[in-house]
Amino acid sequence: MSETRNIVILGASYAGLNAAHYICKFVLPKLKQAKDYDYALHLVDPSTHFWHHIAAPREIVSVKEMPHEKCFLDCMAGFKQYSSLKDSIHFHQGSASGLNTEARTVSYTSPQGSEEILPYYALVLATGVRSPTPLTTLQGSHQLTIKALDEMNVKLPMAKEIVISGGGPIGVEVAGEIATHLTHNPKITLITSGDKLMPIFTASRAAKTQKMLEKLGVTVVYNTKITGSEELPDGKTEISLSNGSTMTADIYIPAIGVQPNTEFLPPNLKANNDYVATNGRTLRVDAAGPRVYSIGDVSGVNLGGILMLQAALPILGANLSHDLFEDANVGTFAERTYVRKDNETQLVPIGAKQGVGAFNGWGMPSFVIAMVKGKDYFLSTVPETTEGTKLTKA
Repeated sequence: MSETRNIVILGASYAGLNAAHYICKFVLPKLKQAKDYDYALHLVDPSTHFWHHIAAPREIVSVKEMPHEKCFLDCMAGFKQYSSLKDSIHFHQGSASGLNTEARTVSYTSPQGSEEILPYYALVLATGVRSPTPLTTLQGSHQLTIKALDEMNVKLPMAKEIVISGGGPIGVEVAGEIATHLTHNPKITLITSGDKLMPIFTASRAAKTQKMLEKLGVTVVYNTKITGSEELPDGKTEISLSNGSTMTADIYIPAIGVQPNTEFLPPNLKANNDYVATNGRTLRVDAAGPRVYSIGDVSGVNLGGILMLQAALPILGANLSHDLFEDANVGTFAERTYVRKDNETQLVPIGAKQGVGAFNGWGMPSFVIAMVKGKDYFLSTVPETTEGTKLTKA
């Protein structure tokens, strides 16, 4: 009887699903040639559904324009295309709770609270990051986010004062979407701890971002941190500021700071503010032993985001193929090296018709930002993740 080797992916968002589809398209078919081994792919994630959270800023104000059925898709639906692998692909709903590198097992907690253990032969850490609110990242089941979005869609048209914290792309995009969609002219305040918006932008592009927001009626407050917030009995939120003052808002949206989902990892596998201690050249997690990799925002090898992920995927695919093919005696595959590039690359719509952005340090016209991203926040590209439609062999 052949030994079964489990390839486990923790995380089923952009990074995890792309890695899984790469393995199904280009790795598992080759491994089928192995005489002494069978291979199974296991995905583990707290949510049964992938959420296109790139579109969160618009979903926050209009689930009519961004309907749930287009933004939330069953994680496993896209794997039905691999008919020859149907018995080799498995999904486990649960939150990663432990990793034993000596026993080579991962543990996860199911929605019912039971602790499950899954042995791995190869492991991909793609658990991503989380924000302070389910409005911008999943906090478990996708139903929690759907509920939060629906409630916000009801509250916003009645709000008179709205406060958003965070001067990065999410905060700026949310402020722009709210200011564009709401016609009753609420007071909108965007608070950032920095001295300019969009830390990755040059000063001139940051200033341009501010001007666009101000023309829409958004007040930008700099060099101020949110030190706390408390919901009041009347439903409003009292917000405490680093300068000692407080302000009250009908709606407060925290769009600042993300934390890597690495609580389950041993300390020696974490670095750089708890991101995975990933080899920045190979995307392997060297301290975890052989055939352990990390990709996506949680890996900490770049500034994060979908564009950085697309650059890293071929390197993960090549090095994983190299390791697995040679170990199974089914051929060789050339290793590749990842090269980090922190060039100014960010597309930030401010409403549907304008925006500020740059690609590899080169500025992009406002109408291009609107056309490329502002139109639908890349909603039309969702199949690239859920079905792996654009993946090519490394």
